[in-house]
Amino acid sequence: MTKRLASLTGYAAGGALLLVALVIMIDVVLRWALSMPIKGMFEVSELVFAALMSLAFADANYRRSHVSMELVGHLTKRVAGIWVVAHLLTAITFALFTLFLFSYGAAKAQFSEKTLVLQWPLAPFWYLAGIMMAFSFVTQTAVFFEDVRALTKHHASHIVRELAPSLISLLLVAAAGGALILWQGQMNEVVKVLIGFTTLYLLALTHIPIGIAMALSGLIGAYALLGASPAALVGTNNLTSVLSSADIASVPLFLLMGNLAVAAGFADQIFSAATSFFGRLRGGHAIATIIGCAGFGTVSGSSVATTATIGGVAYREMRSRNYAPGLATGSIAAGGTLGALIPPSVILIIYCVIAEQSIPASFMASLIPGLLAVSLYVIAISTLVRLKPELAPEGAETKTSRLKAMFIAWRPGLLFLLVIGGLYGGLFTAQEAAAVGTGFAFLFWLLSGRASWHGLFTAVRAAATTSATLYLLIVGANIFGAFLNLAGITNAVLSIIDPATTPAWLILVILVAMYLVLGSVFDTVAALIITVPFVVPIISALGYDLIWWGVVTLTLVEIGMITPPIGMNVFVMKSLVGKEVPISTIFKGVVPFLIADSIRLLLLILFPVITLWLPTVLR
Repeated sequence: MTKRLASLTGYAAGGALLLVALVIMIDVVLRWALSMPIKGMFEVSELVFAALMSLAFADANYRRSHVSMELVGHLTKRVAGIWVVAHLLTAITFALFTLFLFSYGAAKAQFSEKTLVLQWPLAPFWYLAGIMMAFSFVTQTAVFFEDVRALTKHHASHIVRELAPSLISLLLVAAAGGALILWQGQMNEVVKVLIGFTTLYLLALTHIPIGIAMALSGLIGAYALLGASPAALVGTNNLTSVLSSADIASVPLFLLMGNLAVAAGFADQIFSAATSFFGRLRGGHAIATIIGCAGFGTVSGSSVATTATIGGVAYREMRSRNYAPGLATGSIAAGGTLGALIPPSVILIIYCVIAEQSIPASFMASLIPGLLAVSLYVIAISTLVRLKPELAPEGAETKTSRLKAMFIAWRPGLLFLLVIGGLYGGLFTAQEAAAVGTGFAFLFWLLSGRASWHGLFTAVRAAATTSATLYLLIVGANIFGAFLNLAGITNAVLSIIDPATTPAWLILVILVAMYLVLGSVFDTVAALIITVPFVVPIISALGYDLIWWGVVTLTLVEIGMITPPIGMNVFVMKSLVGKEVPISTIFKGVVPFLIADSIRLLLLILFPVITLWLPTVLR
């Protein structure tokens, strides 16, 4: 029954997401075509998103989709007990989220608060969000009991051994929290912040989802510093602000746009067009892969989705033409990272939300660095096949003329121009850009000849579930960030790294090294969210532009996605090729692209104008 409930919530959240996107699109069209926008659309959409995303958590919880570090389980080979504790704490956190939403709704009802334009009462919307979050709590509780049943089938001594790593971690967390409560008056900011991060990593290392670990660490820290009621207020304010944020709402809409674009066959069209242009060159199909990944990255906004989608098409084409496995897989894995930088980038949106920077300006800033990345990758392939011709066959004439090839991918091109052109031109906000893109992707899907109910349900459910995993990370990051501010993160960082005495280049080198290490171990979004709260004060103190640093950070995140030992895109590529290509071959295949990335990173750091010129011109 719980499984059916989770599936139903996933389809309902995804369907509601599509419906909201279409209504927002209609509002944009009416506003610009007839000067007759839908009254109060902006404020209502924010409240609808709060309930929608609260419901989306239910399916993500049951499908165990949340990002987590499974390090301790792999090291100790004791997984069952660790999952029991992780899912128990996750269930407790969702119970707290449910209480936060109901208390927030009660506060709105108590003061009879209403929307500004329509004068609708706010309380019902937040009560609805609370009910939706309660479904998420129920599905997470079901997951917990499933794990308990699996664990209790074993002997008592085995159960104790399974639970030991998590219990030890929780004892250390309790000790850290107790120390913060008892001796906070004698602690300076550095110690408080270190206790917060220690708590976070102790929780995260034992399979607790990163978002939950951050939320719990933040709530524990806020409780230790302020008490129960203020800590609950910290949790409530950050949860509700994320759920109703118009900027963050663009994330699920862009993800849905990408899913519908995949279903409409955009990946095949982009790759076919690129192949028609570059297939005549030695290594041309690898170059076409890079161009195809860049093109699809602009539509999907997701690096993993780009790798998985283009990879299925490109690898088959290259292997049928006797490309070396390393070049074939390496070009796909590296090309997939372009989705993190070329707008509309989901990860860049998340950075902008946390760092409080303009999303349109950041999109403008990332465009030239994205094109630079594509150019350097193409140069890397051309140089490699010239030095080692055996890696790729000679180019062959294609049946499609270049003029005709331009029309093959007209739909993805038009979608990109609509979204980015309208956003840069000031026609609509980031949320409206995502909604318009989703609406047109839906229309293209309907007319593609591939339309089916199964395809639609799959696309909308996947968008809702993926969005829920990202929302949990953002909620957790906001709560943890609130604790860091209370603990004095800015003073703590500046007391260790003093911009007045430490050379700026040395600080940048340290930060670059940190991101490269974290990017190769952490999930990219998790690495970004965990570090931005304490890195931003450093960059601000140095006097650097935060939009420029956002592009540099995304470049570092991209590099981490193909850097050993983890390299998310490498493992996505490995899942596509199975046993046909060893993981070591794929890592060797990405080495030329890592060299190109290093050159790009150096250029972006030495010449910030590469990033900041376009936003300055278009403002």
